Amino acid sequence: MSQTTLPPETSDKNVLTYSALNTFRNCPRKYKHRYIDNLRPRMKVESLSFGSVIHSAIEIWYRSANDANRLWKALDFIDRSFPERATDENQMANWHLARAMFSGYASRYPTEDFTIIEVEKTFTGQIRNPDTGRCSQTFVMAGKADAIVQRSDGMYLLEHKTAASIDGNYLDKLWTDTQIALYSYYLRELGYPIVGIIYNVLLKSRLKQSPGETEQEYEARHAELAAKNKSGKSTAKRQMPETNEEFQGRLAAWYSKPESFHREFIYLSEERLAMLQDEVWEITQQYLDARRRGKWLLNTSSCFSYQRPCEYLSYCQSGFNPNVAENLYEITPPHEELTSIDSDSPVF
Repeated sequence: MSQTTLPPETSDKNVLTYSALNTFRNCPRKYKHRYIDNLRPRMKVESLSFGSVIHSAIEIWYRSANDANRLWKALDFIDRSFPERATDENQMANWHLARAMFSGYASRYPTEDFTIIEVEKTFTGQIRNPDTGRCSQTFVMAGKADAIVQRSDGMYLLEHKTAASIDGNYLDKLWTDTQIALYSYYLRELGYPIVGIIYNVLLKSRLKQSPGETEQEYEARHAELAAKNKSGKSTAKRQMPETNEEFQGRLAAWYSKPESFHREFIYLSEERLAMLQDEVWEITQQYLDARRRGKWLLNTSSCFSYQRPCEYLSYCQSGFNPNVAENLYEITPPHEELTSIDSDSPVF
Protein backbone atom coordinates (compact mmCIF):
# COMPACT_ATOMS: atom_id res chain seq x y z
CA MET A 1 0.00 0.00 0.00
CA SER A 2 1.19 3.51 -0.74
CA GLN A 3 2.13 5.66 2.23
CA THR A 4 2.08 9.36 2.86
CA THR A 5 4.40 11.16 5.26
CA LEU A 6 3.09 14.38 6.73
CA PRO A 7 5.25 17.36 5.73
CA PRO A 8 7.22 18.89 8.63
CA GLU A 9 5.04 22.01 8.64
CA THR A 10 1.89 19.91 9.22
CA SER A 11 3.18 17.22 11.58
CA ASP A 12 1.78 18.92 14.68
CA LYS A 13 -1.71 19.37 13.22
CA ASN A 14 -4.78 17.18 13.54
CA VAL A 15 -5.48 15.03 10.49
CA LEU A 16 -8.97 15.65 9.13
CA THR A 17 -10.68 13.51 6.49
CA TYR A 18 -13.60 14.15 4.19
CA SER A 19 -15.59 11.40 5.91
CA ALA A 20 -15.20 13.21 9.22
CA LEU A 21 -16.12 16.56 7.68
CA ASN A 22 -19.21 15.14 6.03
CA THR A 23 -20.27 13.31 9.17
CA PHE A 24 -20.01 16.49 11.24
CA ARG A 25 -21.94 18.47 8.64
CA ASN A 26 -24.76 15.91 8.57
CA CYS A 27 -24.92 15.16 12.30
CA PRO A 28 -22.51 16.53 14.93
CA ARG A 29 -23.70 13.91 17.42
CA LYS A 30 -22.79 11.07 15.06
CA TYR A 31 -19.42 12.73 14.59
CA LYS A 32 -18.86 12.64 18.33
CA HIS A 33 -19.74 8.94 18.54
CA ARG A 34 -17.33 7.91 15.80
CA TYR A 35 -14.51 10.42 15.83
CA ILE A 36 -14.28 11.46 19.47
CA ASP A 37 -15.64 8.46 21.38
CA ASN A 38 -14.15 6.07 18.76
CA LEU A 39 -17.29 3.91 18.68
CA ARG A 40 -17.58 1.66 15.63
CA PRO A 41 -20.55 -0.68 15.06
CA ARG A 42 -19.62 -4.32 15.54
CA MET A 43 -21.86 -5.25 12.61
CA LYS A 44 -20.81 -3.68 9.33
CA VAL A 45 -23.46 -2.73 6.77
CA GLU A 46 -23.51 -5.60 4.26
CA SER A 47 -23.55 -3.37 1.18
CA LEU A 48 -20.47 -1.53 2.44
CA SER A 49 -18.65 -4.82 3.10
CA PHE A 50 -19.42 -6.05 -0.42
CA GLY A 51 -18.25 -2.79 -1.94
CA SER A 52 -14.98 -3.02 0.00
CA VAL A 53 -14.30 -6.50 -1.38
CA ILE A 54 -14.86 -5.37 -4.98
CA HIS A 55 -12.79 -2.26 -4.38
CA SER A 56 -9.86 -4.33 -3.10
CA ALA A 57 -10.16 -6.80 -5.98
CA ILE A 58 -9.96 -3.93 -8.48
CA GLU A 59 -6.92 -2.61 -6.62
CA ILE A 60 -5.22 -5.99 -7.03
CA TRP A 61 -6.19 -6.01 -10.71
CA TYR A 62 -4.56 -2.67 -11.46
CA ARG A 63 -1.53 -3.18 -9.24
CA SER A 64 -0.85 -6.42 -11.13
CA ALA A 65 -1.32 -4.99 -14.62
CA ASN A 66 1.73 -6.82 -15.98
CA ASP A 67 1.04 -10.09 -14.17
CA ALA A 68 -0.46 -12.87 -16.29
CA ASN A 69 -2.06 -14.28 -13.13
CA ARG A 70 -3.75 -11.08 -12.01
CA LEU A 71 -7.29 -12.39 -12.55
CA TRP A 72 -6.50 -15.46 -10.47
CA LYS A 73 -5.06 -13.23 -7.72
CA ALA A 74 -8.17 -11.05 -7.64
CA LEU A 75 -10.53 -14.03 -7.59
CA ASP A 76 -8.44 -15.72 -4.91
CA PHE A 77 -8.82 -12.60 -2.78
CA ILE A 78 -12.59 -12.73 -3.29
CA ASP A 79 -12.65 -16.40 -2.28
CA ARG A 80 -10.74 -15.62 0.92
CA SER A 81 -13.07 -12.71 1.71
CA PHE A 82 -16.02 -15.07 2.24
CA PRO A 83 -14.54 -17.87 4.36
CA GLU A 84 -17.88 -18.98 5.86
CA ARG A 85 -19.80 -19.18 2.59
CA ALA A 86 -20.36 -22.93 2.88
CA THR A 87 -22.54 -22.40 5.96
CA ASP A 88 -23.59 -18.74 5.64
CA GLU A 89 -26.23 -17.98 3.00
CA ASN A 90 -25.41 -14.27 2.85
CA GLN A 91 -21.71 -14.94 2.36
CA MET A 92 -22.50 -17.47 -0.35
CA ALA A 93 -24.75 -15.01 -2.19
CA ASN A 94 -22.15 -12.23 -1.98
CA TRP A 95 -19.37 -14.59 -3.02
CA HIS A 96 -21.31 -15.59 -6.13
CA LEU A 97 -22.03 -11.97 -6.97
CA ALA A 98 -18.48 -10.73 -6.33
CA ARG A 99 -16.88 -13.52 -8.37
CA ALA A 100 -19.22 -13.06 -11.32
CA MET A 101 -19.05 -9.27 -11.19
CA PHE A 102 -15.27 -9.19 -11.16
CA SER A 103 -14.89 -11.88 -13.82
CA GLY A 104 -17.26 -9.86 -16.00
CA TYR A 105 -15.28 -6.70 -15.28
CA ALA A 106 -12.02 -8.38 -16.33
CA SER A 107 -13.66 -9.55 -19.57
CA ARG A 108 -15.13 -6.12 -20.25
CA TYR A 109 -11.86 -4.24 -19.66
CA PRO A 110 -8.97 -6.57 -20.60
CA THR A 111 -7.13 -3.46 -21.81
CA GLU A 112 -7.67 0.20 -21.01
CA ASP A 113 -7.49 3.52 -22.84
CA PHE A 114 -5.53 4.96 -19.94
CA THR A 115 -2.25 4.39 -18.13
CA ILE A 116 -2.24 3.81 -14.39
CA ILE A 117 -0.20 6.50 -12.62
CA GLU A 118 -1.09 5.75 -8.99
CA VAL A 119 -3.22 3.18 -7.16
CA GLU A 120 -4.65 3.96 -3.70
CA LYS A 121 -2.82 7.26 -3.57
CA THR A 122 -2.77 8.80 -0.09
CA PHE A 123 -2.27 12.52 0.31
CA THR A 124 -2.29 15.38 2.76
CA GLY A 125 -2.86 19.06 2.12
CA GLN A 126 -3.34 22.37 3.83
CA ILE A 127 -6.76 23.77 4.73
CA ARG A 128 -6.71 27.50 4.01
CA ASN A 129 -8.75 30.47 5.08
CA PRO A 130 -10.34 31.59 1.78
CA ASP A 131 -10.26 35.24 2.84
CA THR A 132 -6.61 35.44 3.92
CA GLY A 133 -5.02 32.44 2.23
CA ARG A 134 -3.44 31.44 5.54
CA CYS A 135 -3.23 27.78 6.52
CA SER A 136 -5.27 26.38 9.37
CA GLN A 137 -3.27 26.17 12.57
CA THR A 138 -5.34 23.19 13.72
CA PHE A 139 -6.08 20.88 10.80
CA VAL A 140 -4.57 19.27 7.74
CA MET A 141 -6.68 17.41 5.17
CA ALA A 142 -5.88 13.77 4.37
CA GLY A 143 -7.41 11.18 2.08
CA LYS A 144 -6.86 8.32 -0.32
CA ALA A 145 -7.83 8.26 -4.00
CA ASP A 146 -8.70 4.96 -5.70
CA ALA A 147 -6.44 5.61 -8.69
CA ILE A 148 -4.92 8.31 -10.86
CA VAL A 149 -4.83 7.59 -14.60
CA GLN A 150 -3.48 9.30 -17.68
CA ARG A 151 -5.56 9.48 -20.86
CA SER A 152 -4.69 11.16 -24.13
CA ASP A 153 -6.76 14.20 -23.10
CA GLY A 154 -5.39 14.58 -19.58
CA MET A 155 -5.07 13.13 -16.10
CA TYR A 156 -8.10 11.80 -14.21
CA LEU A 157 -9.11 10.37 -10.89
CA LEU A 158 -10.54 6.87 -11.29
CA GLU A 159 -13.24 6.23 -8.68
CA HIS A 160 -14.79 2.77 -8.25
CA LYS A 161 -18.48 2.35 -7.39
CA THR A 162 -20.88 -0.58 -7.08
CA ALA A 163 -24.52 0.32 -7.68
CA ALA A 164 -27.91 -1.36 -7.49
CA SER A 165 -29.02 0.58 -10.57
CA ILE A 166 -27.46 2.95 -13.08
CA ASP A 167 -30.10 5.42 -14.20
CA GLY A 168 -30.32 9.15 -14.79
CA ASN A 169 -30.82 9.92 -11.11
CA TYR A 170 -27.77 7.90 -10.13
CA LEU A 171 -25.59 9.60 -12.72
CA ASP A 172 -26.84 13.05 -11.70
CA LYS A 173 -25.89 12.30 -8.09
CA LEU A 174 -22.31 11.66 -9.13
CA TRP A 175 -21.93 15.37 -9.86
CA THR A 176 -22.71 16.06 -6.20
CA ASP A 177 -19.82 13.85 -5.04
CA THR A 178 -17.94 16.49 -3.08
CA GLN A 179 -15.38 14.05 -1.74
CA ILE A 180 -13.76 13.18 -5.05
CA ALA A 181 -13.82 16.77 -6.29
CA LEU A 182 -12.05 17.76 -3.08
CA TYR A 183 -9.49 15.01 -3.60
CA SER A 184 -8.85 16.41 -7.07
CA TYR A 185 -8.05 19.81 -5.59
CA TYR A 186 -5.49 18.44 -3.16
CA LEU A 187 -3.90 16.15 -5.72
CA ARG A 188 -3.50 19.13 -8.02
CA GLU A 189 -1.56 20.83 -5.25
CA LEU A 190 0.73 17.80 -5.13
CA GLY A 191 1.51 18.14 -8.83
CA TYR A 192 -1.12 15.90 -10.43
CA PRO A 193 -2.95 18.03 -13.04
CA ILE A 194 -6.36 16.39 -12.58
CA VAL A 195 -8.86 17.54 -15.23
CA GLY A 196 -11.77 15.30 -14.31
CA ILE A 197 -13.12 12.17 -12.68
CA ILE A 198 -13.91 8.80 -14.24
CA TYR A 199 -16.57 7.00 -12.24
CA ASN A 200 -16.03 3.29 -12.76
CA VAL A 201 -19.46 1.83 -11.95
CA LEU A 202 -20.17 -1.89 -11.57
CA LEU A 203 -23.84 -2.89 -11.48
CA LYS A 204 -25.04 -5.39 -8.87
CA SER A 205 -27.08 -8.17 -10.44
CA ARG A 206 -30.36 -9.04 -8.74
CA LEU A 207 -30.26 -12.68 -9.83
CA LYS A 208 -30.71 -15.21 -7.03
CA GLN A 209 -29.58 -18.81 -6.86
CA SER A 210 -32.61 -21.06 -7.23
CA PRO A 211 -33.21 -23.21 -4.12
CA GLY A 212 -35.27 -25.74 -6.08
CA GLU A 213 -38.44 -27.37 -4.79
CA THR A 214 -39.03 -29.09 -1.49
CA GLU A 215 -40.65 -32.51 -1.65
CA GLN A 216 -43.95 -31.00 -0.52
CA GLU A 217 -43.81 -28.25 -3.16
CA TYR A 218 -43.08 -30.81 -5.85
CA GLU A 219 -45.92 -33.09 -4.77
CA ALA A 220 -48.37 -30.17 -4.73
CA ARG A 221 -47.31 -29.03 -8.21
CA HIS A 222 -47.35 -32.60 -9.53
CA ALA A 223 -50.87 -33.14 -8.20
CA GLU A 224 -52.08 -29.87 -9.72
CA LEU A 225 -50.66 -30.74 -13.14
CA ALA A 226 -52.05 -34.27 -12.97
CA ALA A 227 -55.51 -32.92 -12.16
CA LYS A 228 -55.42 -30.80 -15.30
CA ASN A 229 -54.44 -33.77 -17.45
CA LYS A 230 -57.18 -36.04 -18.84
CA SER A 231 -55.08 -39.07 -17.98
CA GLY A 232 -54.77 -37.96 -14.37
CA LYS A 233 -51.00 -38.24 -14.63
CA SER A 234 -48.05 -35.88 -14.94
CA THR A 235 -44.49 -36.33 -16.15
CA ALA A 236 -43.28 -33.26 -14.26
CA LYS A 237 -40.00 -33.74 -12.45
CA ARG A 238 -38.92 -32.14 -9.24
CA GLN A 239 -36.98 -28.90 -9.71
CA MET A 240 -33.62 -29.46 -8.04
CA PRO A 241 -31.52 -26.73 -6.40
CA GLU A 242 -29.35 -24.76 -8.80
CA THR A 243 -25.72 -25.82 -8.46
CA ASN A 244 -22.97 -23.28 -7.89
CA GLU A 245 -21.67 -23.94 -11.40
CA GLU A 246 -25.11 -23.41 -12.94
CA PHE A 247 -25.64 -20.18 -11.05
CA GLN A 248 -22.19 -18.87 -11.96
CA GLY A 249 -23.01 -19.59 -15.58
CA ARG A 250 -26.24 -17.62 -15.35
CA LEU A 251 -24.46 -14.72 -13.66
CA ALA A 252 -21.69 -14.82 -16.27
CA ALA A 253 -24.29 -14.43 -19.02
CA TRP A 254 -25.80 -11.48 -17.16
CA TYR A 255 -22.42 -9.77 -16.75
CA SER A 256 -21.63 -10.21 -20.42
CA LYS A 257 -24.19 -7.48 -21.14
CA PRO A 258 -22.70 -4.03 -21.89
CA GLU A 259 -25.03 -2.30 -19.45
CA SER A 260 -23.53 -4.22 -16.51
CA PHE A 261 -20.68 -1.70 -16.39
CA HIS A 262 -20.54 2.03 -16.97
CA ARG A 263 -17.96 4.79 -16.94
CA GLU A 264 -19.10 8.34 -16.38
CA PHE A 265 -16.82 11.31 -17.02
CA ILE A 266 -17.22 14.45 -14.94
CA TYR A 267 -15.07 17.50 -15.52
CA LEU A 268 -14.02 19.96 -12.84
CA SER A 269 -14.52 23.71 -12.88
CA GLU A 270 -12.30 26.14 -11.02
CA GLU A 271 -15.40 27.74 -9.53
CA ARG A 272 -16.53 24.50 -7.95
CA LEU A 273 -13.11 23.76 -6.49
CA ALA A 274 -12.96 27.24 -4.98
CA MET A 275 -16.43 26.77 -3.50
CA LEU A 276 -15.35 23.49 -1.92
CA GLN A 277 -12.46 25.21 -0.18
CA ASP A 278 -14.88 27.76 1.27
CA GLU A 279 -17.12 24.96 2.54
CA VAL A 280 -14.26 23.03 4.13
CA TRP A 281 -13.06 26.11 5.98
CA GLU A 282 -16.54 26.94 7.27
CA ILE A 283 -17.12 23.38 8.52
CA THR A 284 -13.82 23.37 10.39
CA GLN A 285 -14.81 26.62 12.11
CA GLN A 286 -18.17 25.14 13.10
CA TYR A 287 -16.36 22.08 14.43
CA LEU A 288 -13.98 24.17 16.51
CA ASP A 289 -16.94 26.05 17.96
CA ALA A 290 -18.75 22.79 18.84
CA ARG A 291 -15.62 21.38 20.45
CA ARG A 292 -14.99 24.55 22.44
CA ARG A 293 -18.56 24.60 23.77
CA GLY A 294 -18.94 20.82 24.07
CA LYS A 295 -22.16 20.95 22.04
CA TRP A 296 -22.74 18.06 19.63
CA LEU A 297 -26.23 18.53 18.21
CA LEU A 298 -28.36 15.58 17.08
CA ASN A 299 -29.74 15.98 13.55
CA THR A 300 -32.72 13.61 13.46
CA SER A 301 -33.26 14.26 9.74
CA SER A 302 -30.15 12.15 9.12
CA CYS A 303 -31.31 9.15 11.16
CA PHE A 304 -32.58 7.34 8.06
CA SER A 305 -30.33 8.56 5.27
CA TYR A 306 -29.66 6.15 2.38
CA GLN A 307 -32.91 4.26 3.13
CA ARG A 308 -31.47 2.62 6.23
CA PRO A 309 -31.19 3.58 9.90
CA CYS A 310 -28.06 5.30 11.12
CA GLU A 311 -25.67 2.83 12.72
CA TYR A 312 -25.86 4.86 15.94
CA LEU A 313 -29.67 5.06 16.09
CA SER A 314 -29.98 2.40 18.79
CA TYR A 315 -27.41 4.18 20.93
CA CYS A 316 -29.17 7.53 20.59
CA GLN A 317 -32.57 5.94 21.28
CA SER A 318 -31.19 4.42 24.47
CA GLY A 319 -30.21 7.82 25.80
CA PHE A 320 -26.55 6.90 25.28
CA ASN A 321 -26.77 3.91 27.60
CA PRO A 322 -23.24 2.57 28.24
CA ASN A 323 -24.54 -1.02 28.12
CA VAL A 324 -25.83 -0.44 24.59
CA ALA A 325 -22.49 1.06 23.62
CA GLU A 326 -20.64 -1.95 25.01
CA ASN A 327 -22.90 -4.50 23.31
CA LEU A 328 -23.28 -2.91 19.87
CA TYR A 329 -20.00 -1.06 19.40
CA GLU A 330 -16.28 -1.52 19.73
CA ILE A 331 -13.58 1.02 20.45
CA THR A 332 -11.63 1.49 17.23
CA PRO A 333 -9.70 4.54 16.01
CA PRO A 334 -11.43 6.11 13.00
CA HIS A 335 -10.22 5.96 9.42
CA GLU A 336 -8.34 2.71 9.27
CA GLU A 337 -7.58 3.56 5.64
CA LEU A 338 -5.23 6.29 6.84
CA THR A 339 -3.28 4.29 9.40
CA SER A 340 -0.45 3.97 6.88
CA ILE A 341 0.23 7.68 7.26
CA ASP A 342 3.58 7.93 8.99
CA SER A 343 2.64 10.32 11.73
CA ASP A 344 1.70 10.48 15.37
CA SER A 345 -0.88 13.15 14.62
CA PRO A 346 -4.41 12.24 15.75
CA VAL A 347 -7.02 11.67 13.06
CA PHE A 348 -10.25 13.67 13.46
